[in-house]
Amino acid sequence: MDRAQAKELTGGQKRKGHLEFIFEALEAAHGFGWEKVVATAVPEVQPRRFGANRAPKDREFAGTGPEGLYVRMSEEDLLEIDKAAEEAKVPDRNKLVAICLNWHLPGRKDKP
Repeated sequence: MDRAQAKELTGGQKRKGHLEFIFEALEAAHGFGWEKVVATAVPEVQPRRFGANRAPKDREFAGTGPEGLYVRMSEEDLLEIDKAAEEAKVPDRNKLVAICLNWHLPGRKDKP
């Protein structure tokens, strides 16, 4: 987030807030396609000889690491993001936002 904000400032623009980056990332991901964006964040399931093939745990999605970000949103925005998370087949809005930010922002990307 800091790298993206610094990049924006070099263009002589006003500093964007975290919420603006979140909405920008969600819009870009929606335009590109939820399925494609989420696929970049989901670890490949390796076939196993013993035991069932298990779905990835929530923490295994790229971008959903230990760093947190808190922003205040309106109820309407939260409901819209919840709908988007459902469309994207992601467990919750926090995972969707983290995946989209990881996919959209410049710099080092978390790997699934």
